[in-house]
Amino acid sequence: MVQKSDRSHFLMINGRLKREDNNLRFFKYDENDNVIDSKPLKINAIDEIYILGKIDLDSYTMAFIADNNILLHIFSPFQSFRGNFFPSTSNSVNKSGFVLLQQVRAFDDPKHRLYIAKQITKGHFINGANNCKKYSVEFDTDKYLANLDKATTINEIMASEGAFNKNYFQAWNSIIKNQRSFKFIKRSKRPPTDKINCLISYVNTRIYNIVLSEIYKTELDPRIGFLHEPNYKALSLHLDIAEIFKPIIGDNIIFTMLNQQEITAKDFKTDNGRIRFTNEAIKKIELKIITKMTEQTTLTTQRLTWRQVIRREVNQIKRSVCETSEYQAFTLS
Repeated sequence: MVQKSDRSHFLMINGRLKREDNNLRFFKYDENDNVIDSKPLKINAIDEIYILGKIDLDSYTMAFIADNNILLHIFSPFQSFRGNFFPSTSNSVNKSGFVLLQQVRAFDDPKHRLYIAKQITKGHFINGANNCKKYSVEFDTDKYLANLDKATTINEIMASEGAFNKNYFQAWNSIIKNQRSFKFIKRSKRPPTDKINCLISYVNTRIYNIVLSEIYKTELDPRIGFLHEPNYKALSLHLDIAEIFKPIIGDNIIFTMLNQQEITAKDFKTDNGRIRFTNEAIKKIELKIITKMTEQTTLTTQRLTWRQVIRREVNQIKRSVCETSEYQAFTLS
């Protein structure tokens, strides 16, 4: 089955994605990999494709996808994120040599990089604390903000973020009602060791990928972050910006779905000792994320969707990089 909304497509069952003239077509397989159905996908209505099933792709189709600046987000059979296929910067109409140079210079300037990294982390702290306030859970951010203010290196910023997250996640046990199935004990990844970590990892990955898609619509280069260290294999800017929006979007989706029993222990299964969602659970989570991303909020006099808010944030960082203007991360009171 192919699910679509807000220019995102989800391939959740086995099949083949193939270029057909100047569009795409998805061929659905049965259990013996025989084609039993097909559906056209209009190329001009797609920004990103999420692959959660076993999908056959040929190089001709992948080149066509890249030429049209479409991102592929690939997940394993256990729903853990495995990587992106993204257009080269030479394909993108949005990229600018000037902006790239300014972005590199800002990264190489310890003072400028530290400034942007601190503002991103400050936004993360405030938005997380506001979640606690929303649920009448006491959480004091003053000591974390004070440590952040005193930080003189990226490692010290990351340490202050680690201390914040440790106590912030513990506060979830006062927010989430079902403590029998979803008590938070310790953050675990690759693979998650319990249901709450499985849910956090999946939703966070979706936020990362949404942010990456919005970065591609701007002039900034996703390879050069300020808080997370760039390396030879990974993109990093989307990890930075996602820190601002994970509490606002991802965490609130988790709280709502668990407290309203939209996700329960029955939505998980264990395969070969690893926890994963049922397909029905993924559909419920994706519907919630899609609904949230198309929801509008008011900024000054503008009504913007959350995707537009994220893209605005990327452009705010671009202005700081190119014009050395002040930057304050988005916070939601």
